[in-house]
Amino acid sequence: MKHSWRTSWLPRLPRLARLAGLALILVLAACNNEEPPAGAGADLPAGEPVVVAADQGNASNSSGDGSAAAAQQPPALAPTATPVPAGRVVLWHSWGRGDGDALGQILGSFQAQYPQVTVDTLFVADAELPKAYADAVLAGAGPDLVLASTWWLSDFVDLGVVQPLDMLVDAPTLAGYWPATLDSLRVSDQLYGLPTNFELVGLFANTALTAGSPPPATTADLLAQAQAAPTQGVGLYNSLYHLYWGLPAYGGQLFDPSGAVVLDQGGDAAGYLAWLRQISQTQGSYVNTDYGMLLDRFKKGEFAYFVDGPWAIEELRAALGEPLAVVPLPSGPGGPAGPWLYANGVMVNPLSTPEQQGLALLFARHLTSAESGSLLASVAQRLPASRDAAIGGNPLLQGFMNQAATAQAMPNTPEMDAVWGYLGDMLIKVVDGGADPAATVVETAALVNEANAR
Repeated sequence: MKHSWRTSWLPRLPRLARLAGLALILVLAACNNEEPPAGAGADLPAGEPVVVAADQGNASNSSGDGSAAAAQQPPALAPTATPVPAGRVVLWHSWGRGDGDALGQILGSFQAQYPQVTVDTLFVADAELPKAYADAVLAGAGPDLVLASTWWLSDFVDLGVVQPLDMLVDAPTLAGYWPATLDSLRVSDQLYGLPTNFELVGLFANTALTAGSPPPATTADLLAQAQAAPTQGVGLYNSLYHLYWGLPAYGGQLFDPSGAVVLDQGGDAAGYLAWLRQISQTQGSYVNTDYGMLLDRFKKGEFAYFVDGPWAIEELRAALGEPLAVVPLPSGPGGPAGPWLYANGVMVNPLSTPEQQGLALLFARHLTSAESGSLLASVAQRLPASRDAAIGGNPLLQGFMNQAATAQAMPNTPEMDAVWGYLGDMLIKVVDGGADPAATVVETAALVNEANAR
């Protein structure tokens, strides 16, 4: 599932309008008229655990002869029944190609470990999945689990179609994930999913053009290199998601605790905007809204650096081969770059019974485990959310994993509706329209806060 094309338009649509504009697919009947799985008790509904009693033996002392000493011993406790997970779990997802191959292997390993649990999967097109799932739950049905991007999480929470997990998942399980991936699945400090993998932007480098020079450590270094030689320039996609990393690097903070935008109250957001305009005016460098043009020029070796995400690895490696590398985004005067991170996660249907939710979480923990994360990295070239997953010595994935150390979870708040539109316009006004950076930051903060009644 590729996301690069989505980041330019998806966040700018209001959340409920995004859901309302997608087509509903009629799949409810297929997921609610299944036969009980093999191994489940014939008189139990699907998802009800089957209890297998252990051999209780004799409660008395089997080696004694009935003596008083033996009689004074307290009776041995009968071994407790051991529940064996059994039942059926239904998962909706939109993972195809390499993601689908990895999911198939993950399902196989789960089946080997839990042979009495059947996981039925249904592929739903990426653009249709959010509304199809939400409508199904609102109609009183739907799958046990949905595997979706956190782009949609605030919509799901608003509609009440995902289950809070804070009381259902223990602390040791949560400690196994990178913290920012969990934050990406929180709304108002409540956790609504377990993360499978994550995405963020980093800095691709064509080392054939850098002639052994170290990557630029700061934004000032990058500008100086670009001004010294056009082939040392950079391509920057002019969208808020791709360019947000520079605001923290210049000390900017987007929200205060109340949800008000405070970019104009600290740091130097205006300085970052001025830097972007300088880059755009430098020969051989671009800050442009035409993503395809930037990608094509980088593949042709016209500039040395390009900010994009891991979804571009396959295409860029095919064009550039071994010289392709991923290096850290440059720091700014206010600190390290802070790109937005968002996750793909598995979320639970709140209508499921507690017993069925337990089965669903059993599979969810497996899907998000270190073993499964390693498969996502090796088969699908994904960044695993599990801290203990192995990425197989892939230097490009490792570059993005390193960048995640300074990443920020992309906010899941209602205030983001206005942020996407007004801050995106702010970037275009300054870079393309020549607007004053400082005045535009103040104006933009006021517009967002007015729209959000802050």
